[in-house]
Amino acid sequence: MLAYIIRRIAHLIPVLLVLTVVVFTFVELLPGNIIDTLIGTEGNDDPEVRKILEKEYGLDQPIYVRYAKWLYRAVQGDFGNSLVTRRPVSLELLSGIPATVYLALVGITLSMLIAVPLGTIAAVRRNTPVDYTAQVSSLVGISIPEFWFAILCVLFFSLYLGWLPSSGYISPFEDFWGSLQFLILPAAAVGFRQAAYTTRLTRSSMLDEMNKEYVDTARSLGLSERKVIFKYTLRNAMIPTITISGLQLANLLGGTVVLESIFAWPGIGRAIFEAILQRDYPLIQAGVLVLGVIVVVMNLLVDLTYRYLNPRVKLG
Repeated sequence: MLAYIIRRIAHLIPVLLVLTVVVFTFVELLPGNIIDTLIGTEGNDDPEVRKILEKEYGLDQPIYVRYAKWLYRAVQGDFGNSLVTRRPVSLELLSGIPATVYLALVGITLSMLIAVPLGTIAAVRRNTPVDYTAQVSSLVGISIPEFWFAILCVLFFSLYLGWLPSSGYISPFEDFWGSLQFLILPAAAVGFRQAAYTTRLTRSSMLDEMNKEYVDTARSLGLSERKVIFKYTLRNAMIPTITISGLQLANLLGGTVVLESIFAWPGIGRAIFEAILQRDYPLIQAGVLVLGVIVVVMNLLVDLTYRYLNPRVKLG
């Protein structure tokens, strides 16, 4: 297992290197550059000022030299300063990452708590009212756009009933119970759609496992139905569910821009979105790179989870 982890980490190095090239090149190909943004904010289009700024930011050097210097600093966690706030980019990202991770983890946990039991019961009681209800509910969840469901949550629970705040954020380390009030609506908006996908997948995986020979063998040995379902069948059926949930979590860590905007949630997705609008190139580069690293690491963690859930899975 340890040798496999070391090999996988070694394989991640060229992947991450390619990722840095793509991120740097993508930002370089965007219309305009850092100098245009600085001149636009300072209102000074003097050619001499432009030359001074180009030399200061290294834009007078070849692109491969700029990439090498940027990569060297990025490896050390130095992404430069934000063009808007003038603060270090690393601090801007660190201020948004905890909020996004908090929302994503709670949202995906909520979806698993709903989807796994519901999908399991639907499979065990196939073609019963419980099964039909689970299938219809999951279909509705998949069909409803995430942003629309979020707006409905705000209208109903915040504006009409006044039970929960419509926007805002409090760190759970500052006030845990107070943070839950701001967390419930965005976490529900995140978890509802993810639960719909996971329910259908869990049901399908359970039905597939229940038709295999080892289940019949376990029953013939006199094991109780509960033990057959929860100790053997569900554990094997959870492999594709864990895979999808891991990918969903990686997607949530960088793809909650709309929800973060609706609920005024100060996450990294919203920070990158605002950086794009403000043409804050250093923050865009660093944010996209961080999200890419998160996706790569999550894929590794999903692969390692295979072995824990099912020892029969070969780690090549």
